[in-house]
Amino acid sequence: MNTTFKNFFKLSIIASAISLVSTTVKAQDLQEIYNPNPSKDDVIVSMPCNGFMVFKKIYTTTGGKKKVEDKSFKSGISENASAFAMNENTRFVQGSFKDNNGYYYLISKYELMQAQYDILKDTSNLKDNSKCKTPNKMDRKSAVNISYFDVINATRNYSLYLQTAKDAPKQGDEIAIARLPSEEEWEFAARGGYKVSDSIREAKVPVEDDISDYAWHEGNQSANGTLKLTGLKKPTPGDLYDILGNAQEMVLEPFKAVRTGRLLGQSGGLCVRGGGFRTNKDALTTADRTEKPLFVKGKENKAGDIGARLVLGVSVAPSKADLKSINEEVKKLGDVPDDENVQNALKTATAKINEISLKNQKEQEQLNAEKDKLLSKNKDLSEEKDNLEDSLKKSKEINQDLVGLNEKLSKSNDDLNKQLTSLKGEVEKANDERTQMRNVAVTSNIRLGGFLCKSIADESFALGILEKTIKVFKEDCEENKSKCVVYKEKVKNLDSHKLALRNIATYYGDTISNANSNYTEREFKDQTKEAKLAFGSKNNFSDYIDLYLNHLKAYKKGTRDLNKNIAQWKSDCTSISIKLNQKKTK
Repeated sequence: MNTTFKNFFKLSIIASAISLVSTTVKAQDLQEIYNPNPSKDDVIVSMPCNGFMVFKKIYTTTGGKKKVEDKSFKSGISENASAFAMNENTRFVQGSFKDNNGYYYLISKYELMQAQYDILKDTSNLKDNSKCKTPNKMDRKSAVNISYFDVINATRNYSLYLQTAKDAPKQGDEIAIARLPSEEEWEFAARGGYKVSDSIREAKVPVEDDISDYAWHEGNQSANGTLKLTGLKKPTPGDLYDILGNAQEMVLEPFKAVRTGRLLGQSGGLCVRGGGFRTNKDALTTADRTEKPLFVKGKENKAGDIGARLVLGVSVAPSKADLKSINEEVKKLGDVPDDENVQNALKTATAKINEISLKNQKEQEQLNAEKDKLLSKNKDLSEEKDNLEDSLKKSKEINQDLVGLNEKLSKSNDDLNKQLTSLKGEVEKANDERTQMRNVAVTSNIRLGGFLCKSIADESFALGILEKTIKVFKEDCEENKSKCVVYKEKVKNLDSHKLALRNIATYYGDTISNANSNYTEREFKDQTKEAKLAFGSKNNFSDYIDLYLNHLKAYKKGTRDLNKNIAQWKSDCTSISIKLNQKKTK
């Protein structure tokens, strides 16, 4: 092997090595840009230019429920800066895709990044990668200064790409398309979906600690007036980054004002959600909704703090079989499962009433037809004067037939009234059983609320004692290192009690939330005495029950700040316990 060839061979090896290293670094760089915080349940979908987008599954049902059984949730919040935008109302959401865990939709884990928007804004990138821009770390910022129509164009291009992408999600044979999320999809995901309890989902924010750990907002200690890279803060319970703060996020449908419990019929301008880096910290909430004009001074509205987050979905009925199935499900919405005896009795009674009413209507029609026929004959006979005796005889016969028909009609009505009376009794019985069942449920809810309030007080006392005694163990540890093992165990025990108290308080909040959603204030008032008696005379839960009922009323009209609520519940329940203990010692 001559020297020239040897040198060429060495250079080839070095070049190959450099190429391999460059490829590896590039892959690492892409990972750092497109998914800086990877997790096991990420759904990664390719993009043109060797890019990709990361999505999370947001489940709207659990198990094998039907598609028409969509998820309802409370949108908005009672404490708000804009009643027409953020007052409480009920929304419904359902996923496009289905697996063994239920229906879900796919929402992007991060806000649409500048690198991703640069890929999708140009159709030439869909098939030809030669013109692709090489992304850098700063391209991880949210794509802003883009209009609603810019995003629609980008989702159109991504949808076209997905139609031939091997890793595109599917439902049946239909390939997913990309779009902006609906308001319901955005808010349900922002609130934590099924990853959190009811009280946390209804809270102002779906996290229990400082919102600054999760969102960039106004202030020198946070965003300081500038847009940040995505994914630098903590994720929400649904593993979504920057859904509050950083860039405000557009949704698919136009803005609608909130009336009492529902949306106003008028559609308006662009709707953006979640606040941005210019939003005050205290104003950050999953209920945040703002209307923006689509055009400003004759140009498409673009702003440095408005971006987007994408969703993947399919048609409601991707196939003829799906369409048929959904139609059948809709037709059966009024049906009640056989094991729900109370509702089944009402359903059966209603069906019988309808059946008898229809039968009676047909009999009435038939009898009236015969009556009209006889009356017609009677009229003809009255005009015949040639044979008066014969006419009178036939007229008498006709009148007798009419009497007979009237008797039949009367009997039919009597039978109907008897059956309706019987059915009325069944309906009244079913309603009574339903009322009794609700009363039992309300009584159980009241008892649970009182018990949990007392448990909060008991755990708070235990925690207080531990916090006092742990100071002694800390001092012993500082004086004698051999005693630090005991001190660490006590610290661990303290943390365990803190977690237990937090869990009990959260469960207390869920109980309050469920009570307000399912029962009326009158029902609670009627069942309070029975709930107190159910604890027995030896257990004094009356004061805790009264406090729980006060918390129910306050929650209905009060704050959805979970930390403030928990602090108030702890304080109130503990105060009641102190008063009761003072009474015992006197």
